[in-house]
Amino acid sequence: MNNNKLIRLLEKLDRREMTRFLEFVQSPYFNKHQDVIQLTTYLSQIYPDFSDKKCNRETIFRHLYPTLPHDQSKLAVIFTYTLRLAEKFLLMEQAPKEGFFENKSLFLKALRERNLLFLLKFSLGEIADKVNIDTGKNTSDSLGNDLEDSRFYEEQYRLSAEEDAIAMQLGQHESEFLMKKQQWLDAFYLSEKLKDGCEMLQRSVLLKKTFEEDALLKKAVEAVHQFPERYDRFVPVAVYARVYKLLESRNPEQYSPVSDFIRQRIQLLPAPALQNIYNYLQNFCIQQINLGIRRFLRELFELYRFQLEQDLLIVEGHLPEWHFKNIVTTGLRLDEHAWVRSFLENYRSSLRPEVEENAYSYNLAAYFYHLEKHDEVLRLLLQVEYTDVRYNLDAKSLLLRTYYDLNEEEALHSLTESFKQYLKRNKSLSEFQKKGYFNLLMFTRKAFRLKISRDFTNQKKWQRDFLKLKEKFTGTEAVFNRSWLEGKLEALEA
Repeated sequence: MNNNKLIRLLEKLDRREMTRFLEFVQSPYFNKHQDVIQLTTYLSQIYPDFSDKKCNRETIFRHLYPTLPHDQSKLAVIFTYTLRLAEKFLLMEQAPKEGFFENKSLFLKALRERNLLFLLKFSLGEIADKVNIDTGKNTSDSLGNDLEDSRFYEEQYRLSAEEDAIAMQLGQHESEFLMKKQQWLDAFYLSEKLKDGCEMLQRSVLLKKTFEEDALLKKAVEAVHQFPERYDRFVPVAVYARVYKLLESRNPEQYSPVSDFIRQRIQLLPAPALQNIYNYLQNFCIQQINLGIRRFLRELFELYRFQLEQDLLIVEGHLPEWHFKNIVTTGLRLDEHAWVRSFLENYRSSLRPEVEENAYSYNLAAYFYHLEKHDEVLRLLLQVEYTDVRYNLDAKSLLLRTYYDLNEEEALHSLTESFKQYLKRNKSLSEFQKKGYFNLLMFTRKAFRLKISRDFTNQKKWQRDFLKLKEKFTGTEAVFNRSWLEGKLEALEA
């Protein structure tokens, strides 16, 4: 019974939602079927224990129909009705979050279709005054949000469509509302089209995949840039068009103008849109860093700091641990030691409680490694058990680098062997990940042998072995911690 769709759906509800669902089912407006009420009441009573013992067909049937012989078809019908109600319940729960009940255009449509326009407390002209097309902003509180996004534009498009339909119904055949409808439709379409275009460009880089060329997307980008006086007033449209051009061209010279343009309009964009946009800028900076343009390391660092100031990195009340790690890594590469230490202490409590210890300990160890305080690194890495696979891998890699620096031959050898076994046993890792870490272990051990044997090995042989290692390293693509290994090879060559 645990594979039943209704049970699986109810398992995902919290206690408050389960109680609200029972109230929903008990409402005669939504349901008049008493057997459905009985089933939902029973499931609410046993929630969250939907075990086979309590949810097998025979147990539930006896609870609903204690005097009747078991009839699976009868039970199946009740479950089907209840599942349909559960689906409607989820829609009703989601509707307020989407602004459904504050949707003025739906209200106007309901009045118009019932010929109840006399109930409006304002004239058609006053409805039109609620929206100022010249600024692209809502001047009323009816939507509960005067920041611009595609949903706002969609609502204005639907509102203008109703205004036009009402005007026609009242015998007013002017084209004002029809033109407004087209302008809001353009704003909605372009903001969505350009946003998706930016996402496609980013995924093409991450997935190393080229998407089919979109002729309409190209036309949309051209239109926005060709007619700035018409489209720049719609802030998301203007921003996404510029971000798209930046991502498409990959031109580092375009970065600052686009970044400045966004910052000047930050108060006009809702947080979800800004988080999306700044994610694109972060990835652009990372691509430039990977191309060897070091100034973008500072740009990335400033992006992170700005987002921290604006609370744009907070997701569901917490700072994601991978933002936490990337910020520390970027700051350390810029030698922003004091800032990084302050960040570690100030934002530790912003992490999700279940990851706080791992994230804080690992990143503090990385901080001490950068300061060459190896004893502190070992203390932190050896005392904490990293349950998360990614942190486990990062911790082992950092420990490997620490043993290398300390010339701990036996410890390094032992770690590489146990690391190899961990990689072989872990089925959650991709082949690319395993290859990257195996290569890190191989090159680290070979570099370490060269390091400790330099003073008592024939120098010509040592030099041949070094050049052979360097050549092989240069020709191998999948190597994790590559920049660290490059630094160690440069130190051996010096």
